[in-house]
Amino acid sequence: MGLEVKVDIDRMIEDGKYKALKEILQYLEPADIVDLMEDLDPSKKIVIFRLLPKELAAQVFSEMEIEDQKKLISLFKEERLKSILEELDPDDRTILFEELPANVVRKLLLYLPADERKKALELLNYPPDSAGRLMTPEFVDLYIDMTVKEAMERIKRIAPEKETIYTCYVIDKTRKLLGVVELKDLILADENTKIGDLMNERVVFVRTTDDQEKVVQLMKKYDLIAIPVVDSEDRLVGIVTIDDVLDVMEEETDEDIQRMFAVQRVEAPYLRTNIRTLIFKRIWWLIGLMFLEAISGSVIKRYEALIQSSVALSFFLPTMIGTGGNAGSQVSSLIIRGIATGEITLSDTFKIVLRESFIGIVLGVTLGFALYFRAYLLVRDTAIGIAVSFALAIVVFYANFLGAILPLIAKKINLDPAMMAGPFMTTLVDISGIIIYFLTTTKILQILR
Repeated sequence: MGLEVKVDIDRMIEDGKYKALKEILQYLEPADIVDLMEDLDPSKKIVIFRLLPKELAAQVFSEMEIEDQKKLISLFKEERLKSILEELDPDDRTILFEELPANVVRKLLLYLPADERKKALELLNYPPDSAGRLMTPEFVDLYIDMTVKEAMERIKRIAPEKETIYTCYVIDKTRKLLGVVELKDLILADENTKIGDLMNERVVFVRTTDDQEKVVQLMKKYDLIAIPVVDSEDRLVGIVTIDDVLDVMEEETDEDIQRMFAVQRVEAPYLRTNIRTLIFKRIWWLIGLMFLEAISGSVIKRYEALIQSSVALSFFLPTMIGTGGNAGSQVSSLIIRGIATGEITLSDTFKIVLRESFIGIVLGVTLGFALYFRAYLLVRDTAIGIAVSFALAIVVFYANFLGAILPLIAKKINLDPAMMAGPFMTTLVDISGIIIYFLTTTKILQILR
């Protein structure tokens, strides 16, 4: 059905059937309109925006990818651009301004009324990726000494311009956050009941300078649809809503996956990113890893004489490298996930290292025994079997330890732990695994022969 509508929209624009198209668009959700516009030429997207009421146009615009928003800004007529910017929620407007050049932002700020411009500037003054940048100042606040009747009258009066009204925030005369009250409780309560008697004083909140990851963790932990944001003096300045948190979660997941597989961040969808950008985002990591991997060749060359005297050792080199890399990647992915969900903190470092060291020993011994029998069946040499099995046990233990400790080190020095996985982890284990393999087999073969 979506494809048929998209074809009709394209044809209707070409045929100039704007009235009929306007009728269709008003019954569609903003996200569906964005999907229908995806493959249209920019000029036709502008036509659709002209047909939309200004409130719906702003909703559609906020649903679009940031790259598409930037392109359309340069094509909108001044009046249309002004109306869309005014209708955008303050938090959505901040996300857009963050991605635009400073000179463009200065120009767009002039299109806003004074009060909206003040909100925009205040949000932009908070640190990037902080709760302050993510929040919206459009929330319902109630004074503690209000009655339920007064509170309901206030909600009815200000609700149209607020982002959410399901949770209301109780404050005093200094705007200090005191508690929360749900709209359902207000509806069910006696109209003469004081808000202070109805509110829940156990409030989960964040500060404006807190990282957005903390916001995500708290909202997931306490199953919130919105979380209040306070300043350094505990004054309520905004809320972060669930729709913005979902966007952050998607963004963080994308970043982690890309970094785990050694790709610089690509913001646009894959099929809409040009080939040049995709190449540029990958090539530098690959060049760096290639030169790092060259160390492996140098190590092998150093042990060339050993390989020539015991050619069978070369049979097990791929097993050593592959198994070590797999073991390290398994651990690092678990630790990275734990850090991302807030389950693992730096205070757990000793416990994790101890735990993974034990697991590494068990896995190493188990895999070592398995390799011994394989090696004996392959080369019929007990000494070789013992040497390679001991080497594999040590490599797996070492890879397990490395996979556990590196993400925690990255967290400690304020790097993204996701960088310590995928190709980087594999390359590091390759190099160190080869060194361990040859050192171990050399010593054991000297003893047994």
